[in-house]
Amino acid sequence: MDLNEFKNCDFFKGLTEEDIASLLYSSPGALRKYKEGDYVAHQGEVCDKIAIMLKGSVYSVMVNDYGKELILTDIHTPSLLGYTYLFATDNKFNVNVIAKTPCEMVFIEKERILALMHERPVFMQSFMRGMSDISMKVFKRLFELNLHKLKQRLLSYIEQHDELPKLTELAKQLGVTRPSLSRALAELRRDGLINK
Repeated sequence: MDLNEFKNCDFFKGLTEEDIASLLYSSPGALRKYKEGDYVAHQGEVCDKIAIMLKGSVYSVMVNDYGKELILTDIHTPSLLGYTYLFATDNKFNVNVIAKTPCEMVFIEKERILALMHERPVFMQSFMRGMSDISMKVFKRLFELNLHKLKQRLLSYIEQHDELPKLTELAKQLGVTRPSLSRALAELRRDGLINK
């Protein structure tokens, strides 16, 4: 495994290769593999450890009581999973985390994370910065979902992505129904604002 890739991860900035290796190998038997479509974490499940993604990518999706889904984020290697819940009073996942591709992860217990924070204050700073950054992304996403009209959100999405996913997938990402999305796309095409 190439540890240089992890040195560039925001959470590990300032740590040496030895620090990272110590963290990754401190929990024997903590390596888990997932196939595409496997659940890494379930909404409502208690989070008492973090996962360090060694390979692959996952996405998080929130599901309401009626089965409506909203895709929140795509997460790629190298990254951490569960850090936003680990120290919360109610430390339960509020999303499902699903493997987008085959994945490998190492799970690290909360106590080991706390020990490394005490040993390496730079890790604690990186960890806190990472938590703050994800909070900002969540607030931005909530703003987009709640305060923008669908056509504005759709134009914003198109500006940020090279290609559009399938209609069902895009509807989930934007938190709308497929018919509403189809209407908005048709209106944008009719107005000459998009040609996709």
